Amino acid sequence: MRKKIKILRWKKGDRESRWQTFLYESEKENTTVAQALSELNQRSPLLDMEGKEAAPVRWECNCLQGKCGACAMLINDFPALACKEKLIDYGDTVELMPLQKFPVVEDLEVDRTIIFDHLKEMKVWMEQKHAVKPEKQKEAFLASQCLQCGCCLEICTSYTDGKEFFGMAALVPADRIIKLEEDGEEKTPLLTQYREHFYQCCDEFRACEHVCPAELPLTQMMAYMNREMEAMDIRMI
Repeated sequence: MRKKIKILRWKKGDRESRWQTFLYESEKENTTVAQALSELNQRSPLLDMEGKEAAPVRWECNCLQGKCGACAMLINDFPALACKEKLIDYGDTVELMPLQKFPVVEDLEVDRTIIFDHLKEMKVWMEQKHAVKPEKQKEAFLASQCLQCGCCLEICTSYTDGKEFFGMAALVPADRIIKLEEDGEEKTPLLTQYREHFYQCCDEFRACEHVCPAELPLTQMMAYMNREMEAMDIRMI
């Protein structure tokens, strides 16, 4: 396998980003984008296709098994996890860019702090310890699989700067808490935040569900939260 890996590079102090292309060859057909990046960074020196020496490519990784979401990036303009995408599934040239909805730290690494700031603002946690009822264990576990990778926000047509609309990265953890809370009154503050930061802003384009690396049923979760919000409104009449 022979591929050109074209990477959008930027570091603090640069006036603008620039493309840099590397030649990658492997006899392994199942090589992932993450593996290719790791192998490129192991070269000493690392030379681009013009023969110029290049600094190691900055990118995030952790588990490399699609369980942490750290390696999320744009691969041929599509948000995905580098550890799950195989080079063989792409053409001769594979373009890698950082997610565009977050501040770029360097090269392919971005700062996704805002995702966790949203969870703090919505207070997505339980004030008291609750035992999970057997009938809700499967649903609670499903929602807990959100990677907080940001792919859903990257493709979302409603999400921009995160000031008003928090997106699916906030809805899924909120969905889990709402399913665990038993008292309707305990759900009210979180559902009120849900209305303000999701329900009133979402255009329901639902592209997020198609890019979710965890393949979560996001539309189903949104429908559940909407029903809970409507039940809250009825209680408050």
